[in-house]
Amino acid sequence: LRREYGLEVRTGTPRVTYRETVLLNDGDDEVESDGMVVYDRTVGGVQLQGAVRLRLSRPPTLEGDCIPPEDPVVTLSPETCEYFSIDPKSASSSIDDDESLEQKYPPALRALLSGARGSLKRGRLGPHPLANLECHILEVDSELASSDASFVGAMRAAAANAVTTLLESLVNEGRMVVLEPKMNVEISVPTGKVGDVLSDLTGRRGMVDDVAMAEEGGGGDHVKSMVRAEVPLIEILGYANSLRSLTGGEGAFSAEYKGHAPQDGL
Repeated sequence: LRREYGLEVRTGTPRVTYRETVLLNDGDDEVESDGMVVYDRTVGGVQLQGAVRLRLSRPPTLEGDCIPPEDPVVTLSPETCEYFSIDPKSASSSIDDDESLEQKYPPALRALLSGARGSLKRGRLGPHPLANLECHILEVDSELASSDASFVGAMRAAAANAVTTLLESLVNEGRMVVLEPKMNVEISVPTGKVGDVLSDLTGRRGMVDDVAMAEEGGGGDHVKSMVRAEVPLIEILGYANSLRSLTGGEGAFSAEYKGHAPQDGL
């Protein structure tokens, strides 16, 4: 671009987007907080008190271990809706539409959702937002009256504290996992270099799906074979240079995003 069109170009090291999620056990598709999680603090002489019980689960629409990540969704139980005097049938199932929330929900309920959403944006294993989770707020309570000036702030703090407490307990149990982007890679390589390429892919935490060896005949080692594999994106940054080195400049590859999957092999 700079050479041919005279454009100013800024370059830098590529960045890979990671996410986090809860690793659910076989036969256990949800995890619930240990009863009501109480938040009780006094800030600037003002009491913030509230309690929240919630459940984290995998959205039923998501299937497979390697899928594009989706932002967490927050839902409300009928009991929570009743606590805030709203009709469960009119409650939004998610927190994506802030404008509709502003119109339909009382300030304290908007604060409750905001607190849960804020905590779900911050993972516990690194600076990665959470994904592929449904946060269902089962029950809410507070010693404060809904007319108290601090009630709205208390609901926000109580929801954030309940999510954080549950996530930290899951970290201690080893049930939080980092999701990394995986790529479907197709590599055209001289048949005589297939072994070198496969060994290199193993070192890059790749999983070889298929090796289509070229039919025997003329051409010798220069006949091309096809290798198909799944490789973490971070491992193939700059792969073109490595492949040229491995194959004497005769190898080529293409990569397509497959989805995010639990990070392994580190």
